[in-house]
Amino acid sequence: MTAEDTEKKPIPGLVPQKDGSVALSIECLNGCVSPQQLIEIARIAQEAKAILHITTAQKIMLLGMQEEAGIKALKALDELGVSVRKARDLSQPRVCVGKPFCKLALQDTFSLGEYLYKALARTPIPPKLKVAVSGCPAACSWSNCLDLGFVGIKSGYIVMIGGHGGAKPKAAVELCRITTHEEAGRILGKLAEIFSQEVKLKARVDKLIQKMGLEELKKRLEVA
Repeated sequence: MTAEDTEKKPIPGLVPQKDGSVALSIECLNGCVSPQQLIEIARIAQEAKAILHITTAQKIMLLGMQEEAGIKALKALDELGVSVRKARDLSQPRVCVGKPFCKLALQDTFSLGEYLYKALARTPIPPKLKVAVSGCPAACSWSNCLDLGFVGIKSGYIVMIGGHGGAKPKAAVELCRITTHEEAGRILGKLAEIFSQEVKLKARVDKLIQKMGLEELKKRLEVA
């Protein structure tokens, strides 16, 4: 490795991979992408000789690119107006289809997913704080086993907290119940603030709960 290589600054949006290639992640609000955007994304991926990968977090990744091709793809996607994740932030919630599409759904998940994304997506945080919205207790978007989840019920949402996957998965626990998008946004914003203050190294919200206790976290989140 040359001195020039060690001094090279990372390019926001391009993620170095183990094999020496680079990748990027396209955010898809509510897991949706327009037909025209999909056509253009496919064209850009083809020109970059990239692998298109649909992630479990409802993003589209372009994998296996050489750096020069990745830079060109990143510029083309920015010009297209799609959102490429470029920093450690809240990113997009994982969202199931909800009402009126799913016969089991009790809530309109797209409206809450859009509200949270537009209000808070660029909030910087330590990794990781994953968020999900589901239209019913079946929780197809894993809202019952992520850091913060909103589970649709007839009267609104059950707010779940402290779950995660990984080698030692953990189910979330109930935090409170809410009825409005504004309440959801306030809780997520406040949690991100507390998480950033209290977590200095890579961790998840369950570590925050272990550190301060669920009841103390509830007080700081100002929920009953």
